[in-house]
Amino acid sequence: MDILNHVAQSVANGLLIGSVYALISVGLTLIFGVMNIVNFAHGEFLMVGMFGAYFASTAFGLDPLWIAPLIGIAGFLLGALVERTIIEPIIKAPQSAQIIATVGLGIILANGAAAIFGNNFLSVKTPYQGETFSLFGLHFAATFVYAAAYAVVMAVLLALFLNKTRFGKAMRATAQNRGAAQLLGIDPKRMYMVAFGLGVALVTLAGSVILPYTLVYPFIGQQYVLIMFTVVVLGGLGSIRGAIIAGLVVGVIQSLSTLLLPSELQNLPVFIVFFIALVLISGGVLSRVRNASVKLKRS
Repeated sequence: MDILNHVAQSVANGLLIGSVYALISVGLTLIFGVMNIVNFAHGEFLMVGMFGAYFASTAFGLDPLWIAPLIGIAGFLLGALVERTIIEPIIKAPQSAQIIATVGLGIILANGAAAIFGNNFLSVKTPYQGETFSLFGLHFAATFVYAAAYAVVMAVLLALFLNKTRFGKAMRATAQNRGAAQLLGIDPKRMYMVAFGLGVALVTLAGSVILPYTLVYPFIGQQYVLIMFTVVVLGGLGSIRGAIIAGLVVGVIQSLSTLLLPSELQNLPVFIVFFIALVLISGGVLSRVRNASVKLKRS
């Protein structure tokens, strides 16, 4: 019975952290789905959101969870600016140029944060740190529950935006066929700017909601980049629902691995899953759910 309880607790914890992984990764797959470009600076934008929330918390006493929507709005504006100044000029360039530009941007952001905040590991204090919720004999840290709740809300809002609004439908049309979208009067450049801004908004908001349970430092983006790309590759590039499901799967795998492996090796199964998905399944094992999903691109 103790073993079953441990497994159940690990699965539940994995679903909570997996929902956050989905929130962190969905912006990356959104950008690719609309723009067909991989943003290698996505992890650094997560770091920017975390430092933004850290500054608001330490300077003004604001809770990272309460300030998260404003961090997301600031992230959208930052993303739109980056798209206009850095991404748009290379949108039709070879992939090597896109990789160099986004990797270079990530390096600039990380080292800029190091110059401003130093290389120290920083944290914030909130009233609910240390609090837990209990359900069916399982126990959940309040910080993880609140972060997961944010992830669920944002997933619902994103689905409504893409499926129910004219702007969201225009964005999907641009993703499916840019030429046809232009004939319908849709401005692809505008869609690209909004898509990149929205992708950055989602990940910076995620940075704010995870801050209460983790440390922030300038190179923390590198800690999450493997997880992000595992989720996106496993779920299928461009598939929103695939990314959400894959995020949950990765979270559960990582959580269950702690039952068998030492903590320093908990990401090993994630490495293995990423390798298998990358080598054997070019479309993502969960891409088959696209037809029933909030999707951006046709298979």
